[in-house]
Order: sequence, then structure tokens, then C-alpha cells
Amino acid sequence: MLVGVVSDTHGNREGMLLLAARLKSQGVEILLHLGDDYRDHRTLSQAGLKVIGVPGVYCPEYRDPQIPNRQVVDLEGMKFLLTHTETRHAYDDPQDLDPELACYEVDAVLFGHTHVPEFEARQGVVWINPGHLKDRTDRGHAPSFALLHINPPELKVRIIRLKDGLVHQKKIFRFSPQT
Repeated sequence: MLVGVVSDTHGNREGMLLLAARLKSQGVEILLHLGDDYRDHRTLSQAGLKVIGVPGVYCPEYRDPQIPNRQVVDLEGMKFLLTHTETRHAYDDPQDLDPELACYEVDAVLFGHTHVPEFEARQGVVWINPGHLKDRTDRGHAPSFALLHINPPELKVRIIRLKDGLVHQKKIFRFSPQT
């Protein structure tokens, strides 16, 4: 299964439409959106993608108790924690999951907020930040997204530059899905 991951779209409609075209050309149907801006789900959905996501800390939806700030999604038997920040935040509700504790119940933590694309394994859990989708280089990084190839017991991660579609970073993580 191929899944797209994006964060920090910040209303960049042109970038979101390019992202949707790139993902759909590779057969991706599901996009995981990690916040900032939560309302961008509509643009991405209208472009033909199924969008699952959480709001960013600066979205008004982050303070709406009807919308979960963090959620766990099961894809192909692997569990993914979707969160905008990799740690608790001052704007969290008391009932929000703590990413640093919830990570022990999932296979991967998907987060954004920093605009820096990265991935690493921490104590058997994969942490992935797809970067940002702003319309310019930000914090030294070009707009990017992640593409996950979920094929238990492997998770192939590619961070891809939006503009030219070239792979910026890639790695295969091997582990046993949690039961």
C-alpha cells in the first residue's frame, strides 16, 4: 500500500494541487495530513484524495474538542500516530495523547511543525516528518512530502521534493507489526 504524508501546507493551493497530481500518478489514494492548515483537507479531498488528518497547533480546530488533535490510524496492520508536534504542546487539551508515551503503542509517529524533513528509528518506533509544503524554501528546506510503502514487516519511507519529484531521503525500516 502506498500512502502520502504531508504537513504544514499553510494554504499553498498550487503546491497542494501539484502534490495531489504527483500522488495520484503513483497510485496513492490516501493522504495523511499533519496539520497547519486543517482547512486544506478540503482542497486535497477535492483533488481526488482520501485525506485523514489532524489540525496544527495554530489552527482554530486545534482547540475544538470535537476534532482530535492526535489520532492512531491502522494501515495494513501497522499503526501510525498522526500528530502535528512530536511532543506535548501548550495548546493541548488534557485528554490529548502524549506522543512520547503513545509512541510505544504504534509502529510509527508521523509529525510536522518544524518544517524539517527527517526520519529515524527511536527504540523500535519510526518517527517521520515529511517537511512542509509552503510555497518557498523554509528553514533551509524546500517543500517536500513523504511517500510510505507499507508492506509488513517493511516500511519504505521516501521524502520527496515537491518541485521536481526527486527523492531527497529514503530508507527501509524492518520490524514486526505490533499485535
